Amino acid sequence: MSYAHMMKTVTFTLNGQPGEAEEGMSILQAARRNGARIPTLCHHESLHALGSCWMCIVEIKDKNRFVPSCSTVVTEGMSIETDNQELHGIRKKNLERLLEDHCGDCNAPCELSCPAGCDIPGFIAAIAAENNMEAVRIIKEHIPLPGILGRVCHAPCEEACRRHGVDEPLSICSLKRFAADCDNASDNRYMPQRRAKTGKKVAIAGTGPAGLTAGYYLLQEGHEVTFFDAHDAPGGMMRYGIPRFRLPDDIIEADLEPIRAMGGTFVCGTVVGTDITLERIETEGFDALFLAIGAQVPSPLGIEGEESDGVITGIGFLESVACGRSVSLGKKVLVIGGGNTAIDAARTALRLGAGSVRVLYRRSIEEMPANRSEIQEAQEEGIIFDILTAPVSIEKTDSGLRVSVRKMVLGSPDQSGRKRPVPVADSEYAIDADTVITAVGQQVDPSAHGALGIAPAEGGRVPAEEGTFRTAIPWVFAGGDCVSGSDTAVNAVRHGRLAARKIDEFLRGAPVKPEKTVFNSSYGPRDQAPAAFYDRSAPSPRIKPEELAPGLRTSGFSEVVSGLSVQHAKEEAERCLCCSCISKDDCRLRELAAHYEAEADRAIGDDDDFLIDRKAGIRFERTKCIDCGVCVRTLEEEGKEGETLMLLLAERCPTGALSKR
Repeated sequence: MSYAHMMKTVTFTLNGQPGEAEEGMSILQAARRNGARIPTLCHHESLHALGSCWMCIVEIKDKNRFVPSCSTVVTEGMSIETDNQELHGIRKKNLERLLEDHCGDCNAPCELSCPAGCDIPGFIAAIAAENNMEAVRIIKEHIPLPGILGRVCHAPCEEACRRHGVDEPLSICSLKRFAADCDNASDNRYMPQRRAKTGKKVAIAGTGPAGLTAGYYLLQEGHEVTFFDAHDAPGGMMRYGIPRFRLPDDIIEADLEPIRAMGGTFVCGTVVGTDITLERIETEGFDALFLAIGAQVPSPLGIEGEESDGVITGIGFLESVACGRSVSLGKKVLVIGGGNTAIDAARTALRLGAGSVRVLYRRSIEEMPANRSEIQEAQEEGIIFDILTAPVSIEKTDSGLRVSVRKMVLGSPDQSGRKRPVPVADSEYAIDADTVITAVGQQVDPSAHGALGIAPAEGGRVPAEEGTFRTAIPWVFAGGDCVSGSDTAVNAVRHGRLAARKIDEFLRGAPVKPEKTVFNSSYGPRDQAPAAFYDRSAPSPRIKPEELAPGLRTSGFSEVVSGLSVQHAKEEAERCLCCSCISKDDCRLRELAAHYEAEADRAIGDDDDFLIDRKAGIRFERTKCIDCGVCVRTLEEEGKEGETLMLLLAERCPTGALSKR
């Protein structure tokens, strides 16, 4: 008879089912042997069990009491329940108690503020280590258009950067662009691996950032993708709404190349809903349709005379220039609006020979939605900004146009959170212009999806379920500006990536559900970490990319910003404070906090406990420690030393307080 047969066993009930285990086993061991999962935090199978964290508690039904399963022996006839509403609530409270003593950034503020969810600290660390191919790989996990986004993104990540607490934020977008440009110049460009072909076909309407992003990730999953676009070439508003001095054609083509190389097919000059109907899409064997048609209808000013000859829209103007059509502007150009389209139109007019260009905006310059860098570049080029000024009417005269305007002051905030502009009494005056360019917003053309049988939502937008991007037609999904309304390119990229995941679930027959919320611990706003966090780094100036001199810019459409050199990129990357937790992807505390929807309620401020120690081959962050005892027991019980012991400590820490350097 074998030793196993000689050992005594006990029988018990586990979640209403019969179970069997060796005598002397803990409830935790017995449950795992019988296929039940019990959460643990302070437990490690190689160490003596303490049961101090109380995450592994179970209910003994016949005795109506709760015990830690790691340190309680299973006995004959015991009835155990490992999960119920009461246990869930107790575990959540235990976690929240532990989180009161835990603080630090899981994801860095820059990551959290990036709509696309890019691992910014990861790709910056790769650049600092001179591994630019790895940087591109990390970026493309969330942003498949890095050359484009590195040039046109409004960079909320830089606004959130903790480096503000030392001096200036990192040039994150410039570093993203640097990695993309290195990849573009390489003879061995990064190409993602594709899964085996699924035989499923997806049609994508629109080749702006949302459509291209969705296609990129769907191709990786092994699906066939065909893009339909109304324009003559793919790229959407990135090609037809952003001038070449900001975004050259070769950069657009470089970001499109991996999509083509993976097998993406582009059918241009085709409007979905008109040139190709929903019935035809279905007949041609497509299993899903993703609507990413954007918001390309200019919003009206709502004032008298805006239909006058000489008044043109910013979108139409930029598209005409992008297509090489001749545009006559005259010498005096007035642009109405404060977004990127307005500033792009103003700078383009200057390059086409306008003698003077003025931008009219009804709020302050600080509240302009255009990218800060572009506003600054426009000012350097000599464009005049009339802020706190709103148009009242436009009149056609013998010599051109006369725009009546009035001054404004900022009142209480409106629904957008910005202060509402209020007219100043008796402040009207007139501005003469040869051409007026209007750029006060963009709307969705409801006829595009109306032709598909999808009733428009408010503002003409496509109604789609939040989190799944699914429309009323089960196999039709939608994302980007046509769902959100006119928004930024990086937000459209986010929609495209998440929508691709939901479409893939649909195609594979899996449940299509919104993504679960990921728990994130944080030191708080960008400049409110403990003072010692910032004191670790000496001030060093932000390295800005090279630019054409203002006097050379307006003679043509050459790219204004030339990017960072290899040395400057490395130096700028080394300014990163490395806020993101090294252990964030395999942190047991974070995993449990997300599962139990625990809330962290600790504002750390200038905590005396703050410490980051990098001695002995590991990184120790005191504020992340919850005193679970795993490290202490490892030191006491393992009898190991040197590097082996250091690795054990880092591997076993459940909170990221100890990590490999």
